[in-house]
Amino acid sequence: MTHVPITGGVCAPQGFLASGISAGLKRTGNPDLALVVSISPATVAGVFTRNNVCAAPVKVSRARLEAGTGRAVVINSGGANACTGAQGLSDAEEMTRSAGAALGIPAADVLVCSTGLIGVHLPMDKVKAGIETAASSLGVDDELAARAIMTTDTVPKLAAVASPDGWRVGGIAKGAGMISPNMGTMLAVVTTDAGVDRDFLQAALGRVADRTFNSITIDGDTSTNDTLLVFANGASGITPSPDDFEAALLAVCDSLSRQMVADGEGVTKFVTVRVTGAADHAGAVTAARAIAESTLVKTALFGEDANWGRVASAVGNSGALARFDGLTISIAGVAVLTEGTPEGAHAIDAARAAMAANEITIECDLGVGDARADILTSDLTPDYVNLNAEYEL
Repeated sequence: MTHVPITGGVCAPQGFLASGISAGLKRTGNPDLALVVSISPATVAGVFTRNNVCAAPVKVSRARLEAGTGRAVVINSGGANACTGAQGLSDAEEMTRSAGAALGIPAADVLVCSTGLIGVHLPMDKVKAGIETAASSLGVDDELAARAIMTTDTVPKLAAVASPDGWRVGGIAKGAGMISPNMGTMLAVVTTDAGVDRDFLQAALGRVADRTFNSITIDGDTSTNDTLLVFANGASGITPSPDDFEAALLAVCDSLSRQMVADGEGVTKFVTVRVTGAADHAGAVTAARAIAESTLVKTALFGEDANWGRVASAVGNSGALARFDGLTISIAGVAVLTEGTPEGAHAIDAARAAMAANEITIECDLGVGDARADILTSDLTPDYVNLNAEYEL
């Protein structure tokens, strides 16, 4: 079934409210605290970072998800609340208690996310006051919430689709750097007014995350705070088929993940790395990710240098099975290596010219099977280096 893209994000489905306010957590005064709330109890699923150094809010939300139900998530930017010890864990729990009290719901029904600098305790007096303000400001303008969770993002990220049957899926996300998700993304919240079984919702979310957020990389770094949550409140009164719902969830998460790559820190190129001819899917992903995360490949992309040797080297270093004397590589639609034979200077010149485009594709055929995989990535620029050398919110 065709799902129609619509405007909005987490408030596009029925029965959801959101807010975004400035609690004074960022020195810039920009919005830094958001609430997303379901008017009625909702089924909840989530995936989180596999980084062994995980933030306090990840620990709290992961534990809360065991119940499979919830009503709200409180999110702050301006501080990751990671590597903050027992105090950080207490602060994350206090955020859920404060939100629960302000919303008139149990703290156990509130999840929590944080993003920003690692190793800094949150100013809880400002956080708690901000939560009260956010709770009194709830409405359907979900762009405010999307802006409040931004760190180095330059634009808010929202996506939503509508089913002809009368139910919707919508979401917001943030992320521009420290992006190489493993089970989740920087931060993303998705909502739906469809009725969805909890076990299926969790399973579908895992599959969708692997095809979207886990198939992007900007810098190869997995965050301490990666979290992707889905709330399903059934407010539409419709229970779609499993395949139909998963397709809609995929559409929203695909849009959000693509927006993250396009808004990557300092990026000038949106790049699809496509590996074909792999022995199996895992091998295709391994090779594609090695290309996408190669510093040499990414700097060549910025310089519009069709250096296919860097691509071949990344594949060889990946451990993926390949016929290394028979690789076929194309850059920006121009074949530069065909079954192990270089196409010559004319092909390099043509590829360099084609690399002036903002969106390009690197394709590599491993020559050992039929499996394929795509990884979305970006170039590596001086602006990325400068931003992260002086990271401050």
